[in-house]
Amino acid sequence: MAEYDNGQLVMLVIDDDERYVDALFRDGQRHGILLRHAGNLDEGIRLFEGPEGEHLSGIILDVECYRRGDQETPDSSFIIAATKYFNEKAAALPLVAITGVQPLFERFQKDFAGIWRVYRKGRDEGEMLAWLRDKGRELAWVKIEARYPDIFAIVAEHLGSDARHELLDCLTHLEETALPRIRGNLANIRSLQEKIYLALHRLDPAMVPRQFIAVRGDEEGKISINVGLILDHLKGGYDAKLQMNTGKVYLHYRSIIYRFSEMVYKVASDGIHAIDEGGAVKPTRYTVQAVTFALMDLLLWLRRIADTKG
Repeated sequence: MAEYDNGQLVMLVIDDDERYVDALFRDGQRHGILLRHAGNLDEGIRLFEGPEGEHLSGIILDVECYRRGDQETPDSSFIIAATKYFNEKAAALPLVAITGVQPLFERFQKDFAGIWRVYRKGRDEGEMLAWLRDKGRELAWVKIEARYPDIFAIVAEHLGSDARHELLDCLTHLEETALPRIRGNLANIRSLQEKIYLALHRLDPAMVPRQFIAVRGDEEGKISINVGLILDHLKGGYDAKLQMNTGKVYLHYRSIIYRFSEMVYKVASDGIHAIDEGGAVKPTRYTVQAVTFALMDLLLWLRRIADTKG
């Protein structure tokens, strides 16, 4: 997956020297770093603010570079503007500067000692990349995604960036006991389960028919998922009077996946209601942990279904 691809951390380098970046790219791979390149600050900001930006775990800045693509000479204010932007927008990410000009190296190393690290081109790449790798691996979200790489790969392929944020949010706060946080975790879980059924609908509309998915108004993303009816459909629409299934059985009602599907749906919904309505028995962090790991099995099931669809 993009954010932690085969153990590689994804980092941004802003440098106008493409030959140097090509060489640095190869060095980065040897250190477990996959570089994304921008030739000027505006391009780097677009990349950072785009879909790939949320997967970045470090930033490398040339000391002398262009602020805009239409400039003919590097802008001396680039490094100040770049560090200001990234320190405001991505304060948690490790950031370094690099230069091939010895006087600039000496100047910035002295002026910015203790603020950000400065390295020399052609001499310090190994040290720089090793430091970035170690610092990147200390990021909380990197640790979580490295712990569950198969799950986040499924989310990235089938559910999208919103789902990734919901799952990261939940896993980050699994141990928290405050009821508002527990409610937020359960809401994330419920949303993720609904996204699974949306993905299944895209893979096989017969498995999750359109009538169980309602768009509320014209607002994009305002979708209502009738999970109860979907679960009944998946187990074959059993008719108690006829004592037979009325449709195809996609999940046997005694299977682990069906049991987990029902549990995640009911426990997340009932837990939220218990908090909102002051129920006598409220969910705990262990409730959250139980439904979170059950949901992970549902994600593995989603991948198996996707694999059968080619």
